[in-house]
Amino acid sequence: MNFHPVKGQSDLAKKIRCLAVQRGGFELVTAPASEVVHDADNMMRQHFENGWMWEGDKNTGVLELKDEKGDVVERIEHAGFTDIKTVQEKVEAMCCATM
Repeated sequence: MNFHPVKGQSDLAKKIRCLAVQRGGFELVTAPASEVVHDADNMMRQHFENGWMWEGDKNTGVLELKDEKGDVVERIEHAGFTDIKTVQEKVEAMCCATM
């Protein structure tokens, strides 16, 4: 069942989704790749349309921005959420500039 902004919020729709999850179902989100942050093995990664990506190590706090070749362009020690936002904005600005 989709999350229609009006119909998908009824009590019945919520109950059906809840029962589906209890029976082994899962939520599936469709989003542009550049809006998805992958989180696995204590690493966070985000890939962008221009081939760039950032990768953050949750154990060490190191965030690396990598170009389309995989070369590290920027390295931030003890990165936080504001650093992630700054890197995202930098790469998105590059993507817009090439369009």
